[in-house]
Amino acid sequence: MVAIVCTLMAINFRQRYKHFKAWQLRAFDWSFDKNEHHWCVNCENDFVGNHCPYCSQKAGMGKVSWASVVQSTAEVWGMHNRSLLYSLWQLMFRPGYFISDYINGKRQVSFPPVKMLLIMGVISLIVDHLLVVTDVTKEVVKSSSPLVQQFFAWLEENPGWGWLTCVCFFLIPTWYLFRYAPRNAKHSLPQGFFIQVFMSVQVLIVDDLADFFTDYFYLLIPLCYFYTYRQLFAYGFWGNFWRVFLMLVTGFMSVMLAVSITELIVGETEKTLVSSIETIGGLLALSVGPLVVGMIISKVTAGHRKHG
Repeated sequence: MVAIVCTLMAINFRQRYKHFKAWQLRAFDWSFDKNEHHWCVNCENDFVGNHCPYCSQKAGMGKVSWASVVQSTAEVWGMHNRSLLYSLWQLMFRPGYFISDYINGKRQVSFPPVKMLLIMGVISLIVDHLLVVTDVTKEVVKSSSPLVQQFFAWLEENPGWGWLTCVCFFLIPTWYLFRYAPRNAKHSLPQGFFIQVFMSVQVLIVDDLADFFTDYFYLLIPLCYFYTYRQLFAYGFWGNFWRVFLMLVTGFMSVMLAVSITELIVGETEKTLVSSIETIGGLLALSVGPLVVGMIISKVTAGHRKHG
C-alpha cells in the first residue's frame, strides 16, 4: 500500500513538474476569439481583439466603478497590467525565459525594467533603514582609499543605480563568453544592458533577503546568475558553469581595474607609479585573457555543435 501511494505521488510530482516546465517556456497566452467583435467606447470603432487598433483602449471598458478607483490607485505603484509584483514573480521562477522574452521584443510581458530597478532600490533603502542594517564591508572599506570609501557611501545611498553600476562590469564578459550560445546568440550590447538591469533587480532581492535572514544569502548571487543564464542562453550544466564562473571573475577583476586606474588618475594611491602600472597590467591580463580564451572555446564548440 505504501509503495502504491509513493508511486502515485511520484507520478503526480512528475506531471506537476512537466506543467511547470511548460509554463516556464510559454507563460503568456495571447490568444483571443477572432469572431468576437467589440465596440470601442472611446472612439466608437468596431474591432476584433483585446484592444482597439485605433486608440488602443482595452476591450470591455465601461463606466467608472470602484474597481476603476482601485486600479488607478494601484497604477501609481506599478500594481496593474504588467505589474511590478507579477514581473518579480516571473523573475524568480523563470528568470532566463522572462529576460529572453523581453530582449527579443515582448515588451508587454514586463514592468518597465529600469523603473522596476529604481523602485526596488527604494524598497531596499527602506528595508536597510528599518532594520538598521550594519554593513559587513565597513571594516574593509575603512582600510581602503578615500575614493573607494566615497563609492561605497554612494552605493549605500543609491542601491538601485549602485548595483546597476556594479553589474554593468559583467556586460562585456557576458557578451563575449555567451556570444555563440545555443539561445540568444550574438545578443547586442543594448540587449546586454537590459539583461544586467534584470540581474540588478535579482541582486537587490538577494540583498534584502540577506538583511532579513543572514549574510550567507549573498551566496545566492552566483546561483542566480547560473540559473538565469542557463535558461537565457541554453548551455548545458558544465558549459554554463565555467562561463558564468569566468564572467564573474573577469567582472570582478574589471571592477578592481577601474578602481586602480581611477586612483592613479586622481592621485589617491599610496603606490609608486611603477607599482601601480604593474598592478593595472596584471588586472588587465586577468580581465582580458579569460575572455579571449573563453570566446575561442565557445566558437570552436559552436562549430562542432553546428556540424555535429
